[in-house]
This record gives sequence, structure tokens and C-alpha cells, in this order.
Amino acid sequence: MKNKFKLSLLCVSILALTGCNDDDNTDTSGLEAQIATLETQNSELTSSNKTLTENNDALTADNTGLQAKAVSYISNFSQQCAEAGVKFDYVDPNAPIVAASATPSYMVKAAEEADCLSCHTYEAPVEVPHADYGATCSQCHDNPHLEEAPIEGKPTDPTFTQPNPSPTLVDGKTGASGSFYYTPASYLNADYLASRLSGSVHNFEWAEATDEAPGVDNLAAACQLEDREHIKAMFPTDGKSYSLNGFSNQMGAKLISTVNKFTDEETNEIVETANIAIFGYGMKKEGDDYTVSMSIGKNNTCYNAVMNGEARMSYYEYDPMLSVKHERNQGARILATLDYTKTALKQGWSTVLPGFGAGENFTPAQVNWEDVGSCSLVFKVDSIIPLG
Repeated sequence: MKNKFKLSLLCVSILALTGCNDDDNTDTSGLEAQIATLETQNSELTSSNKTLTENNDALTADNTGLQAKAVSYISNFSQQCAEAGVKFDYVDPNAPIVAASATPSYMVKAAEEADCLSCHTYEAPVEVPHADYGATCSQCHDNPHLEEAPIEGKPTDPTFTQPNPSPTLVDGKTGASGSFYYTPASYLNADYLASRLSGSVHNFEWAEATDEAPGVDNLAAACQLEDREHIKAMFPTDGKSYSLNGFSNQMGAKLISTVNKFTDEETNEIVETANIAIFGYGMKKEGDDYTVSMSIGKNNTCYNAVMNGEARMSYYEYDPMLSVKHERNQGARILATLDYTKTALKQGWSTVLPGFGAGENFTPAQVNWEDVGSCSLVFKVDSIIPLG
């Protein structure tokens, strides 16, 4: 213990001597200058960092605003997918097909789904048309999906002699009324009119998912769907599931006019009234003639056509976005008489009435209408005249 105490005193003495030396002349001015410089630089860096931070915050805010603005300008599905990182161009589903070897899937689907049911207009609760004839139209009709030869002439080139009534008179025989205002818009070329009657417009829509079509519930999956390039409507981002539904509609409205004839109960006189109906019908060339055909249930049109032997038809396309009259109104009127040999009367939809099948000529007086369920009407086209 004594030795440790002596050692401690010695250490204290040495420390006191060195710490109190007034002769220490060490120069620290250079070091102090460096410290001052570093403190200045540090202050400048702090200020610069603050400015950069503020600028970055402002740029981030601007970017967020620009992004929101960019999203607000998105107006179609392809732009919506591009924003999500999937890029493709919109392709009009009704544009001409240039690659014969690459039939679009929506056209294949339309052909596969074009069963006999879609070839007719029918009324419930009667049986499905041609249920015993097979699945596709090509098995019970001329195949509507075959490519046809190019049409010769312009749409307005008349196939039939045109009526030429007095501008001041009404032509009851043809239905022509004075001047033909719609002649420049009329499909007087029978081949061209037939192509319009059988043509379709393809379209796509987002349809809520069903058990048969489960669909997808997010944009990333929607951007990968088949036929995605053919739809403009944006994918709904409401959390629900949607499928991409492709469908085809005919290009114009088809009307058929016949005459109702009945006995008035009060006067006991024969009365005639006009009967207008909308049915899907087709038109084609057979030899040197053109025919219009339709299959319909037993109704006024069916009855009137058979009993009176004639009908007037109208095909009409309308575009409300065009200002020129003959551009927004297009189509034609068809004057026709019933072909009793090609026409068939049936029980229900598929069973032909004995003596009233196609190829069996009959007269209206022979028909017992209690036995008729439907009519497969075939008209011979007598004339094609302008709209009016």
C-alpha cells in the first residue's frame, strides 16, 4: 500500500509540472482557420440541402398533379392499358380484313355461334326453329359466312326499271310519291342491297361476369384478354368482374308491310289497313331473279302474305351524326310477290304441313290456318325503288 501511495504522488507531481508550463508556444491558428472554413461550408451545404429538399417536394407534387391530369385525359381502353404498362393499338372490328390467313377471333366466334336460331325471328313459346336440323346455319341454309364475289357497279346503279311518276301525283302502284329526294342515298343495285341485308356490324362491350363467362376484376388482367384491341370503352374499375363480350348486329332496320283485310263487326264491310312489322330477312340472287326470304311464326304478316300474295319491304340505315340528308339516310324499298312454290307452311317450326312444303305449289284457299304454326316465306323481287 505504501508503494502505491508513493507512485500516485509522483504521477500528480509530474502532471502539475507539465500542465503549468508557461513556456508552451504551440501555434494553432491554422487549425482554427480550417475549422472556421469547414463550419462555413457545412452551413452552406445545410442551406443547399434545404433548398434541394424543397425543390424535390415541389417536383413530387407537380409530378403527382401531372400524373392525375394525364389519367384524366385517358378516354379509351388502349390508353388505359398503356398507363398500366401494356401497350397495343385499337383495331376497328369493322375494318376490312387484309390478311386472309388470319381471321379475327371475333369473326370465328360469330360464325360458330350463328346457329339456326339466330337466322330467324320467332315467338315464344313455340319450339326452336329447325331444332332437328343440326347446329349451324350451313346445315339448314346457304352458308352465310362464305366470301362472295365483288359487286359490280355502284350502289345507286338500278337493277330494275325505275318508276317515273308525275312530280305532282302519287303513284299508288309502286308507292312512289313525286320526286325521289332519296335517290342519291338508295341502294338500287340488287347485289349491293343483298350484301347490306346480310351484312353485320361487330362490336364489343364490358359485360358483368356470369357463371358462363366469369370475367376478370382488375385492369392488368383485362389488358391481356383476347380481342382486347377491338374495344374502346374503358374497363370499369369498380371491383366487379367483367367479361369482354363480342356481338354482331345487322346494319339496318328491315320492315315488311302487308295489308290486313277483315270484316268490320258494326258495318259488316270489308276493311283494309296497313300492317307494318320488323323481321330479319335475307335477299339473294337465284338465276336471273332475286328473292327475299324469312321464317316467322303465324302472325299477321305470315297470314297477309299468303292470303294476299304480295308485300312491300323497306331496308333503312340511319346515321344521326351526319348533316347531309342523303348521307344520313340510306337504303331502299322492295316490291315483291309471294312465290307459292318456294314458300312452306309448317306445324310448329320444323314439321312441314303435307302439301305445303317447299316445291309444292298451293293456293291461299287450300290453307287451314288452325294447322299452321309458322311460315317460311319466299318472295320474288319485282322491283327495287328509292327510299321515300
